[in-house]
Amino acid sequence: MEKRLKQQRNRLFLRVTLILTAVWIAVSAAYCVISLYIEKINVQNRELANISYIKERLSVGVSSYDIVNNIFLSNRGLTYSESGNEKNSENQIILINSETGEKVADTAGKIGVQYGIKEDEEHSLNVYGFISYDTVRNQLSSEQYRRAEKWFSTKRDDGKHYELVCTKFCIRYVEFIPLELKVAGVGDEDAWFVSDEIADTFKLKDITEKDETVYVCNDMRRNIVPWNFLLNGAYNSDLVNLLTNEQRSKITETVSTGFLEYIFYSSDYIYLNNESLYNYLEDYSVNKNNSSDDSVYMLQYAKKFKLYDNIGGTLALGIAVIFVFFLTIAFILCFMIWKMMEVQILQEQKRNDMTNALAHDIKTPLFVISGYAYSLKEHIDESERDSYLEQIIEQTEEINSLVHKMLNLSRLDSYAMTLNRTEFDLYELMNEICGKIKFLPDGKSISLTHGGNNTISADKELIKTAVRNLTDNAVKYSLPESEISIDITDGTLTISNKSEPMTKSELKQIWQPYVRKDKSRHAKGNGLGLSIVKSVLDLHGIKYDMRFKDSTLTFRAVFLH
Repeated sequence: MEKRLKQQRNRLFLRVTLILTAVWIAVSAAYCVISLYIEKINVQNRELANISYIKERLSVGVSSYDIVNNIFLSNRGLTYSESGNEKNSENQIILINSETGEKVADTAGKIGVQYGIKEDEEHSLNVYGFISYDTVRNQLSSEQYRRAEKWFSTKRDDGKHYELVCTKFCIRYVEFIPLELKVAGVGDEDAWFVSDEIADTFKLKDITEKDETVYVCNDMRRNIVPWNFLLNGAYNSDLVNLLTNEQRSKITETVSTGFLEYIFYSSDYIYLNNESLYNYLEDYSVNKNNSSDDSVYMLQYAKKFKLYDNIGGTLALGIAVIFVFFLTIAFILCFMIWKMMEVQILQEQKRNDMTNALAHDIKTPLFVISGYAYSLKEHIDESERDSYLEQIIEQTEEINSLVHKMLNLSRLDSYAMTLNRTEFDLYELMNEICGKIKFLPDGKSISLTHGGNNTISADKELIKTAVRNLTDNAVKYSLPESEISIDITDGTLTISNKSEPMTKSELKQIWQPYVRKDKSRHAKGNGLGLSIVKSVLDLHGIKYDMRFKDSTLTFRAVFLH
């Protein structure tokens, strides 16, 4: 029986686990798809806001120089966080003169910077512009690049780190052309460039043109050239060039470039002149043919992003929460279903045991009846005929009693059983049962006492059956010449009688069908009495127990709570 229960439980757990695992995978997949879609929409909205920011910056410019300068200032704001650290992003801004087709500005391979220059011994000026990866990399010789790599791969023990500082440069349009770079040891306490420790100096290739001014950085500001910018081959690649002409012709487009990798692209025409610095064109079909001057520009913006980088942690947490939820559901379902199955399996096993025991108990009376019937068939003497008939009747009544008890027990264990509750006095019921016992064998006696309120609400017929079986059991198994003590006080029934010794194991098994104190099948009774008592009391929710102490077996049941 135990092996069968274990096999059933394992099968149940496996089925529930497989089903809920499949549901978890489906729900997690749906959650990921929906979350990624929402994040994609959010990225698009953020990038549209960035485009508005770029247009706002462009509205400040009143000359071609200012317009280009603001392009790189805008890109700097999109590339750097408020703390000054580089954001993990790759974007590109292009401004094209719609009349001439001239590319006024392109941030691919470039980075916006703010450098300080020394005007004279007492005055300095901060200037915005950009540096180009190609320009700086071409000016550095291979030997200088290897030296720089060595410095920036060195870890210092004093808490300082190295920065690449541009100390001399010229300005061509809005591009800074470095002419001298220095490797400076920088500490947190060092506020000014003049206090930095200079580790190495690189004289770059001189590409200045005639009459170009060479500027020197001031002592208070570090004109930093980000080493990662040079090491990684520029932050911003030519994203727009990766798109097809059809994709670039759209106002907004999000193009997949790999697994969860996208390029967001947007293009728009803007109108810039001295009188009206910032206007949206209502007609997006404006082109060279209907433009009257060079104040109409096409603004192209591209941003590369990976959805998983944005919400990878959130997705992992969400999937884990969903897993824990379904795992909890699996345990609850397994527990509830298993409890129901366990009851059904135990009931089935109980019925099988009862059927086998019933067949065993009926076998002997049927054998006796058969024997006496054959004897009657042989035309025995009239003096023995009545005795044979009485035996047949007695055995028939025993079988009938056994079948009735079996039916009652089966009815009590069924889910369809309902209680017909009424209020009655438990003492009066017990007094009625004891009054019908006319003869007690072996010099046994019964004492009945009561006290307090004993009116209870229960199914009277079922309680009567249970109390009668308890009394019959006490009379049957009490020791000769002993007294059976029955007390009913405040709805608590106590029945005590002297008994042969009983172990804890026997006390547990005594409530099971066909378990009797006397192991011999020749003893009077069928072992169903206490099983019926248990079923009746369980059906009413009544607390009860059976204890053995000092040669006395005591049953106690609390009918009033």
